[in-house]
Amino acid sequence: MENIKRRRLSAKERNHIFKMFDGKCAYCGCSLHNMSAMQVDHKTPLHIGGADTLDNMYPSCRSCNNYKRTLDIEKFREYLAGLPKRLKRDDVAFNVAVRFGIVEVKEKPVVFYFEKEGIKDVN
Repeated sequence: MENIKRRRLSAKERNHIFKMFDGKCAYCGCSLHNMSAMQVDHKTPLHIGGADTLDNMYPSCRSCNNYKRTLDIEKFREYLAGLPKRLKRDDVAFNVAVRFGIVEVKEKPVVFYFEKEGIKDVN
């Protein structure tokens, strides 16, 4: 994969992105506490044609940004939806926790925080 150069965001731009969801991750909704805890995610990754512009950026926690990687929003949704199946297949501790009723698997659609807040994704 080629290394695509990203432009450096100004402090004003980072602050704008941070405030988009009142300091919360656009995907899971967790509090980012401060701007240094925020990572800026390209909703449509640059390597698949996304723009390096503010309208293609969301505030993200480190975990969501790490798991989203180079996926677009719908592929990220599919990835998350497949987690229970992969955990059941691969993780012994998860399966023990399910058998003892410590963990319960619920089949439900993945709804991102920005969707719960009524923000329509345009990319």
